[in-house]
Amino acid sequence: MIELNLIADVAVPAIVWLLMLVVGLELTLADFRRVLLYPKAVGVATVGQLLLLPLIAAGLIWTLQPAPYLVAGMVLLAACPGGAISNFYTYLARANVALSVTLTAVSSLLALLTMPLLMSAGFALFLDRHEVIEVPVGRMALKLAIMLAVPIAAGMGLRRWKEPLVERHAQGLRWLSLAALGLLIALILFAQRESIMNEAGPVTLAAALFSQLDMAAGWGVGRLAGLNVEDRFTLLFEFAARNLAIAAVIGIMVLGRVEYLLFATLFFLTQVPIVLLVVVIYARRSARQRPSPRHSAVGQTR
Repeated sequence: MIELNLIADVAVPAIVWLLMLVVGLELTLADFRRVLLYPKAVGVATVGQLLLLPLIAAGLIWTLQPAPYLVAGMVLLAACPGGAISNFYTYLARANVALSVTLTAVSSLLALLTMPLLMSAGFALFLDRHEVIEVPVGRMALKLAIMLAVPIAAGMGLRRWKEPLVERHAQGLRWLSLAALGLLIALILFAQRESIMNEAGPVTLAAALFSQLDMAAGWGVGRLAGLNVEDRFTLLFEFAARNLAIAAVIGIMVLGRVEYLLFATLFFLTQVPIVLLVVVIYARRSARQRPSPRHSAVGQTR
C-alpha cells in the first residue's frame, strides 16, 4: 500500500510534470500558428483521432469482451491526447516533423475539454452496472490544467526567455524525457506485476491490436484526405502515439485506479518495435528517392 501511495503521490506527479515541461520546451507559438499552413492535415488528423480512436476501442471491447478494468483502460487510452514521442518517431523517419509537433500541440490543448467528455461517454456506454465509474469532470479538467497546460506553458515561457540555452541542451532534454517515460512505465509495471503474471496474454493481444489499428487509421485518414506520403506517415505516428503521462494522471491521480494503466503501458511496449520497423522502412524509402549528391551536382551545373 505504501509503494502505491508513493507512486501516486510523489513519483507520477513529478515524472508527468517533467515530461510536460520538456514538451513545452519543444514548442513555440509558431507551432500553433502553423495550423494555418497545414489546415487540411491538422483538421483531418485532429477530427480523425477524436472520432476513430474511440470507435476502434469500442470495436475491440465488443469483440474481445475484456475484463472491466481493461475496458476502462481502453477508454482512457482512446481519450488521451497524442504523445510527444510521435515527434521523435517522425524525426527518426525523416517525415514531417513540423506537422507532427503542431498536431501534438493541438491535441494536448483540446484534451482539456475532449478527454473528460470522451471518458464520461465511454464509461457510461461500456461498463456494466457492477463496475460503475463516476468521472469527476470538473476535477479531471482541473488536474489536466495543472499537470498538462501549466508545465507546457512554463516550458514555452522558459524557451522564449532562454532560447539559446534550451536549444543548446535540446538533445539532452529529449533523452531525459525518454528516460522519465521509461521510469514511469517501470513504476506502472511494478505496481501491476501480479496482473501481468495472471493476464499478460489477453492484455498484450488487445494492446497490439489497438496499436496496429490506430496506425492503420492514421495512414487511411491521410490517404483519404489526399495527403502526400510524408504526411501520411506523420499521421500514422501521431495516431499511434498516446500520451501515457496524461493517462497516468487521470488513472492514478483522478480515478485512483492504477490497474487502468496496465493496458496503456502494454500498448506502448507492444507498439515500439512495430513503429520502429515502420520508421526504418520509411527512412530507407525516402533515402532511395532522394537524388544522389553526384546527380544533384549535375543538375546544378545545367
